[in-house]
Amino acid sequence: MTGASLARSAARWGAVGMRRLDLRGLARVLGPAWVVMLADVDAPSVLTAAKAGTEFGTALLLPLVLLIPILYLVQEMTARLGAVTGRGHAELLRERYGFGWAAVAVVSMAGIDLLAYVAEFAGIVLGASIVGIPAPAAVAGALLFHSAMVLTGSYRRFERLALALSVALFTFVVLALTVHPDPAAMLAGLSPAQPLGDQRYLDLVVATVGAVIMPWMLFYQQAATVDKGLRAPDLRAARAETLVGAVASELLMAAVVVAAAAAMASAGPAGAAAGALPAGLERLASGAPGLLIAVGMVGAGLLAAVVISLSSAWAWAELFRWPHSLNLGVRQAPLFYLLYLLEVVPAALVALLARDLVTVVIDAMILNVVVLAIPLAFLVRLAGDRAVLGPLANGPLRTAIAWTVTLGLLAMGLWSALGAFGLLR
Repeated sequence: MTGASLARSAARWGAVGMRRLDLRGLARVLGPAWVVMLADVDAPSVLTAAKAGTEFGTALLLPLVLLIPILYLVQEMTARLGAVTGRGHAELLRERYGFGWAAVAVVSMAGIDLLAYVAEFAGIVLGASIVGIPAPAAVAGALLFHSAMVLTGSYRRFERLALALSVALFTFVVLALTVHPDPAAMLAGLSPAQPLGDQRYLDLVVATVGAVIMPWMLFYQQAATVDKGLRAPDLRAARAETLVGAVASELLMAAVVVAAAAAMASAGPAGAAAGALPAGLERLASGAPGLLIAVGMVGAGLLAAVVISLSSAWAWAELFRWPHSLNLGVRQAPLFYLLYLLEVVPAALVALLARDLVTVVIDAMILNVVVLAIPLAFLVRLAGDRAVLGPLANGPLRTAIAWTVTLGLLAMGLWSALGAFGLLR
């Protein structure tokens, strides 16, 4: 699709208008945004939130609330691009800026994905260990589930499985309620009076940003929007789904922070996973709370591993113009499915040998904020390009806000990453 044909398509969709927003419309579009937002509450997110709750109580609640509009701003642009152009993110980048620039965006995503894969499988191992499942069995089961998720020949069937799996993550909300958190402490966590002078706290804030806004999210939601068949008339409902998903994502992160903070305040004994999880979760890792943590950790790792693998397979297939739809069978899109099935195997093996997971994950999430700037910059350019989106392109104000967010995230990530190497501290 050339620039001129993209512009004609965008103008046509802009003239059509959007469908009314109601529950039926929201149910019709449910999937791309909700799945990617819940997959965002993955093992790195859970461990970062638990680390923050362990060391700084509820102080991370305010940054989590502030991340909701930023997460919505970023992911809404991907939904809009997918619905209007009918193109995935890598495919659109190649058409507008050429193979080289599209490859830069895809490779930068793939680099952070490798670390994410290891973290997801290590999170599955940690969760399974709480209920006594050996690491090899946990990894083998995860790989089997990971393979089965997409081999249905139908995007709709895959999406139903992903939606069902996302329910497991709400065990973190139940966990937070079971520890009877102090309402006063929760309100204090929303106060601007946070430990901003503590470098460890600032690093956790940056790591949280890296855990909440991931490069693979951009590729997944746009490609899933296309595969589901959503178009510009569905945008109003797709935006609502994206907002609901952003709120749900940060609610789950907040639940982990609250649970870990409350556990530390109670000064209870360490649980069955002592030494592997942040102390706030260790103290809950037995009995019924331990089961909730196990279900949440395993569910989070499984959903994220599937979504990250799928986003990566979509991106590479779009880049090289291979067939790439979940509505195609394995024989019709062999390279797409091969990428999906095989790329996680090395990470699964590494996860069996992983040590000091929490430190590795937090450092990786700080690096992620730096890497995120590359695909995010391309996203902002595409969303403001009237040749791509016509009347639905970002206006000057939204473009300015998007660039401010992009540059702000890059500055935060560089500052923490350089500090981690002792260059600024």
